[in-house]
Amino acid sequence: MVGGAGVGVDTVQWYLWKRQLQQAVDSGATAGALTLAQGGSYSNSADRELDRNANEALSVSVESITNPPTTGAYTADGNAVEVIATTSRTLPFSSLFLETAPVIRSRAVATVVNGGEYCVVALADNGVGVNVAGSANVQLGCGVAADSAGQYAIDFDGGAYLDAPYLHAVGGIEASSSNIPDGTDLKPYGLPIGDPLASQNYQVPSLPSSCTANNMEVTPRQTVTLTPGRYCNGITLKGTVTMSPGVYIIDRGSFNIESQATVVGDGVTIILTGDTPSNVADIRLAGGADIDLSAPTAAENPTWKNILFFQDPMGSDTESVLAGDSYLDLEGVVYFPDGDVRFTGSSGQHSECLLLVAHRVTFTGDGSLENNCPSDFDDLDLSARFVRLVE
Repeated sequence: MVGGAGVGVDTVQWYLWKRQLQQAVDSGATAGALTLAQGGSYSNSADRELDRNANEALSVSVESITNPPTTGAYTADGNAVEVIATTSRTLPFSSLFLETAPVIRSRAVATVVNGGEYCVVALADNGVGVNVAGSANVQLGCGVAADSAGQYAIDFDGGAYLDAPYLHAVGGIEASSSNIPDGTDLKPYGLPIGDPLASQNYQVPSLPSSCTANNMEVTPRQTVTLTPGRYCNGITLKGTVTMSPGVYIIDRGSFNIESQATVVGDGVTIILTGDTPSNVADIRLAGGADIDLSAPTAAENPTWKNILFFQDPMGSDTESVLAGDSYLDLEGVVYFPDGDVRFTGSSGQHSECLLLVAHRVTFTGDGSLENNCPSDFDDLDLSARFVRLVE
């Protein structure tokens, strides 16, 4: 009876070691797969995690660290890392009945998986990438991602609220239960999405080289139809404006739509540029303006398809502001690879297909963005990758 009780005590210890060993190999496989995805040595990373999880009671012996796995369902997955480890130690009671201590063996496999579609991507690799500020109340039918490795890559201020199915960051996500709804899928410390449009290698057109207009202003009482061209030192729209399809280059200054304006245009791309980051054009869309702009389709302009706003990759020292209410409808991609965007909506504002890809993104006020985009957008990969245990 005493021996049986002793074996029972040792069995509890074996079970505890099994749990600890499984945690160690899980951590090792996850670290290895993450390091592999980042171009580092997966085996060294996995080894370090196994050592970190070992203690005096748990002596871990590494059986194998392999990529791809040698067994299981992921043997053909070049992103997967398999870790197998064992532990064994003689215990007082069981040693009376067993010539050798039992070997405890654990195995784990981790790999890179895709998760969700995103309509807001902040490309900055440090600091706050996405900030939901003040009294913001933003409804998104898509995910939000930040490539920043900072502690607060996605950050909420006070009572700011964001309803999105998932939040993904390379660094941390600072959010409380009052900032997001129950069920939001938080994915901190994942892999960067990267610039989904980098392969397009967009460049500011050199033609036309001369100014179509200089410091142009449409007054409140004017009704004007604009044609594509190079608009130097900004353009200010206060009246009723129809933008004909094509590419509009704003060379320095601002693309400025004031509150009393009505501006419509289909098949429009607006490019913001300048000589240096200090004078690259920015966007100023005021609340109260009636704005309905959509990007060109592939049939209308294969070079600039789906691009509504594009800022010169040299970036800008000035944050662009997209403010609006129920009369703001933007359809297309806002692409600022090295520029910052502030989206300030108000009650009733809604855009069915607006994708924000910028250096940093700030939300204030109310607003609604969706990614219910037509098939023309299917080749734009805005999915996030993260490492997950799969076996």
